[in-house]
Amino acid sequence: MQSEVVYCQINKDYAYWTEKRRVGQKEGGHVCGLLTHINNGEVQQNILIDAGLGTLTGIADSQPDAFWDQPLGILITHGHIDHHAELMVLSEIYCNRRGEDIHAKRPPLFVYCTEQTLNHLHRTHLYGFTKGQTLRPCLIDPFETFDLGVFRITPLPVEDHFSGSVIFVIEFGGNDRHKIIIGWDLKTPPMVFLDQLRAPSLAFFDATTWAEHGYSHISIEQLTGSGFLRQLQLETSPKRQKYGAYLVHYSGWEDRWGMLSDKQLAAKFHRAYPDLAPVVRVARRGQAWRFVL
Repeated sequence: MQSEVVYCQINKDYAYWTEKRRVGQKEGGHVCGLLTHINNGEVQQNILIDAGLGTLTGIADSQPDAFWDQPLGILITHGHIDHHAELMVLSEIYCNRRGEDIHAKRPPLFVYCTEQTLNHLHRTHLYGFTKGQTLRPCLIDPFETFDLGVFRITPLPVEDHFSGSVIFVIEFGGNDRHKIIIGWDLKTPPMVFLDQLRAPSLAFFDATTWAEHGYSHISIEQLTGSGFLRQLQLETSPKRQKYGAYLVHYSGWEDRWGMLSDKQLAAKFHRAYPDLAPVVRVARRGQAWRFVL
């Protein structure tokens, strides 16, 4: 019997499709990921991380139809609308999907988030949390680890970006313990959490622009210039199921040279930081990584 975990980057962009079309990227949306535990060929648990614009399209493009019949939980990093805009639509589809009984309805989806984030979700998706009965909150607290299937999840606060905002450290596996870092939507490098973040099996970090602009999102120059990426002890070794770090949430439209395509961004990073290029790359929409447990 084989057990494995798959992480799929459903969407990974900050810019809207209309903006990214200027550099030839015709599909996208806001950043969203899917973590899946599979045992003996059957999905035991799906965990969706954020549900912003483009989530439904990204799921349709990367997942089989069976996704809508599999166990699902949702983590929300924070209350900005671009990270939960499609939450209630997704829950309506999931909970009201027709099965053998055309009138059957699934229980509400559990939504794991901080209390501050829930306040934003509740206002936006009120019907789902009340009369629609497709969403059910499960409050989490920073630093308080909780279990969801085989996954142990620790939220870490990044309040400088948005009130109630967290990044997630997700661990799983037996003796060969794996750690995935969901580190998008940062304002400054989370240096204070280096001990918890070091030596990940896979990591994702917000890098909305190349140059620092002093607003609510971090830049590539901040991630590198602070020494944060170099101190993470990143490793790329597929045989050891170590995949390094990936940049997500990138737009670049504030930079003086304008937006860059994935290919242009990867080439620029390689030229500027050749020592980091083997372990820090640009995520692709729909890209997946596997861990055999």
